[in-house]
Amino acid sequence: MHRGFLGWGIFLILAGSIPLAVRAGYLSTDQLRNVGSLWPLILVGIGVGLILSRTRYGFLGGFIVAATFGVIVGGLLAGGVTGFGSASCGPGSGTTAFPAREGPLTGPSASVELNLNCGDLTVAVAPGTTWRVQGTDRDGTGPNLDADNSSLQVRSRNGDGAPFDFLGKRETWNVTLPDGVALNTRMTLNAGSSTLNLAGATLNDLEATVNAGSATIDLGSVHQINDIQISLNAGSLGLTLPSLSTTGSIDVNAGSVQICAPPGAGLRLETRESIVSSYDFEGHGLVKNGSTWETPGFDSAPVKIALRTSAAAGSVSLDPSGGCGD
Repeated sequence: MHRGFLGWGIFLILAGSIPLAVRAGYLSTDQLRNVGSLWPLILVGIGVGLILSRTRYGFLGGFIVAATFGVIVGGLLAGGVTGFGSASCGPGSGTTAFPAREGPLTGPSASVELNLNCGDLTVAVAPGTTWRVQGTDRDGTGPNLDADNSSLQVRSRNGDGAPFDFLGKRETWNVTLPDGVALNTRMTLNAGSSTLNLAGATLNDLEATVNAGSATIDLGSVHQINDIQISLNAGSLGLTLPSLSTTGSIDVNAGSVQICAPPGAGLRLETRESIVSSYDFEGHGLVKNGSTWETPGFDSAPVKIALRTSAAAGSVSLDPSGGCGD
């Protein structure tokens, strides 16, 4: 037996059979919600492979890794995986409050960059032109912060996402952004969870990257947004789209995205399909033309949302019954 092919065979069988089991009714998406928390088995498999590498049982490590990837990817394709935010970060939370900091953004436009490694991020919007950052960490020092009248940059002291940063204590950030300035917003979350309620915000654009985490982004009541760029790598995301015309892209690599669209909006969703991608757009009034799903009468719709969606070992679903929140 070719052991390299054995690993691929196990991976493909599990990745394909789990979505089939869901569609046949043998499994429910609720039963798959927490399979993302199995990721430590990948490390176990690597360790077993190293220990047994010079024995006839060396293939067992690869078997464990392939089976774990297969189960996780199968769950992602079925659209039921969550739990990355709680499982992919450190075992405990830092409980020491760090001093709150705040300052003005005088505009007319400003840039905001949030980069959190291992933790929980909550973003809200308040009237005025003042930002505020508060929260807890392991020693009360707080994140690295640089700000002036036209920019705000907040970064974890954990470094630049280096290996094993996720083993540290979780940080908690509560960030308040002003509604009186047009914002160019960038967010990167490495291992953790985030909730962005941007109701009332004026956004030039939003760029969000989630790596081994979970995020909820609510754009339903923003005052302005021109472009949305989202990248999800091994995680889950719930996205509520604005009641405004906008364009953008959603790239999913080993993850699941749920999209909630405003009533009456015209949608144009371009897909990039493969054997390891899943798009749940059928049955929502959209018409498929080649690789694009579109609302009939899109060009005359008062609100037009055009998104390029790409899923590699992942899934994108539209208007799920449970909504796009936590």
